[in-house]
Amino acid sequence: MVKPTYRKMLYGAALLALIWIGWQVAQRLVILHPSRQVSVNPKDFGVPYAEEWLDAPAGGGTRAGRVHVWWLPADKPKAPAVLYLHGNESTLSTDIGLMLSLRRAGFAVMAIDYRGYGESALRLPSETSVYTDARLAWTRFLELTPQASKRLLYGHSMGSAVAIDLAGHAPRLDGLVVDGAFTSAADVGLAWTADWLPLPKLLRQKFLSKEKIEDLKMPQLFIHCTDDEVIPVELGQRLYGLSAGPKQQLLIEGGDHDHCYQAAPERWRHALRHMAGLA
Repeated sequence: MVKPTYRKMLYGAALLALIWIGWQVAQRLVILHPSRQVSVNPKDFGVPYAEEWLDAPAGGGTRAGRVHVWWLPADKPKAPAVLYLHGNESTLSTDIGLMLSLRRAGFAVMAIDYRGYGESALRLPSETSVYTDARLAWTRFLELTPQASKRLLYGHSMGSAVAIDLAGHAPRLDGLVVDGAFTSAADVGLAWTADWLPLPKLLRQKFLSKEKIEDLKMPQLFIHCTDDEVIPVELGQRLYGLSAGPKQQLLIEGGDHDHCYQAAPERWRHALRHMAGLA
């Protein structure tokens, strides 16, 4: 028979375990904020595209499942190509405007919804799973772009952290573009709350771009709007300062987080075409 004292200890341990599990799940829901928004596709804008599916393995607490791919080929097979990685609370549909702008700038474009997003497998994503999905996408991206003159990565918001991680492992990568980037998930949280909170120790979904960017030696372009209401521009500038590779910064006055590319479209287009050797 279990004594009352031991029973209380077991109940207490079980309660603490539940709180810890709840905290881990809450982090993933808040930081990765998966979205199932599905609406428009390139065909609705008269742009030819193909859909594909990649099989991603389990890992990081996320079950195996399919990753949804859009492939928007350029008119010429030797055109530069870009793999686009969206942020949290976003999907292929929500970011279609940026993808179409990339294509109008002269790029072939591939983009994915990580597991948990859009029409990809209904899973609870994690930092590990989005990294895995991006690496799978890069492998397929290389297969789709055998003649591309340049191959770039473009990551927006959380996708910037995914792109920075991928850039450290991606063969045949010619350039990295980050838009609305940040130093770490904890730093974003501290900017939104109080700088005395122990978030760096509490968060397991870390997205530590500030510890990875210095090792990257490919050309880099950092884009940020000064009125970004989600990621303070100071975090983007801090990350830019940590980069030791060949780099450029495109600071755009005004704008916002999700549509910075629209705040100064000609400057944005010129910077990207310059990186791709088109300007």
